[in-house]
Amino acid sequence: MPILYAVIIAAAARASAPPVVAPLRLAHVSVALPSREVLRVTLTAPAPAAKLAAGMSSQRLTLGGVRIPLATPVDVTVAGGETRPVFDVRLADVPEGVLGLDPNRVPLLWEGLDGAGAPVLAVGATVDFGDPGDVQVPVTDLYHTYATLTDFTVTPGLSAVNVRGLLGLFNPFSFDLVATRIELTVKVGTETVLATKRPGFRLRAGRRSDVLVDQDVPLADAAGGVGAFLRGEAAVLEGTLILRTPQGERAVPLHMGVQR
Repeated sequence: MPILYAVIIAAAARASAPPVVAPLRLAHVSVALPSREVLRVTLTAPAPAAKLAAGMSSQRLTLGGVRIPLATPVDVTVAGGETRPVFDVRLADVPEGVLGLDPNRVPLLWEGLDGAGAPVLAVGATVDFGDPGDVQVPVTDLYHTYATLTDFTVTPGLSAVNVRGLLGLFNPFSFDLVATRIELTVKVGTETVLATKRPGFRLRAGRRSDVLVDQDVPLADAAGGVGAFLRGEAAVLEGTLILRTPQGERAVPLHMGVQR
């Protein structure tokens, strides 16, 4: 009898379990930035799914085992031999657990669900978020939205040049980010005006954090760049923001034009 009970229970479990849907292979991820709080994501799978794309009432997204809440209804386009789910992610809804993921190897799975919550369509693959072939992001828009350098001045003295500016970094998430340090270089053309490092600080959730850059540079080291700047040539800030994560330190590149 115990064997019979076990068989009955196993059969019931199989009958109640949602059907397994083999995911279409994800070929490309495109990211747009309609606002600083929202990412619009388009997944592209080079395979048609006309029959499966119908009848979906909800969706879910998982990154490396971390469930990411989605802010829009199901939107799937099937055309030209491709299947393209499109959805918005509110960055304030993203769980802090994403900091523990390796950005160069993230298992991504999107699923479209029917009214009973069973998957009817899936798209997935392991994605390298640092590879433009895997993920296309609007880099210029990201820099303009989340990092700025304002009130930038270069003031020559008798033996030194004072370089001053206010670096603003916006954290769109609902959790704080900890920067262990930041490395900055300001260039005018090919000439370096400033190269500096700053100690760690905390980026508060949902807020802009300001970092004051104020340093005297020997005139002999910066003369070429200062002259070019005073003639009106554009200045560019480049650098690296080092964030602390459960996986260790992670470098975030910075690159932006300087607002005078």
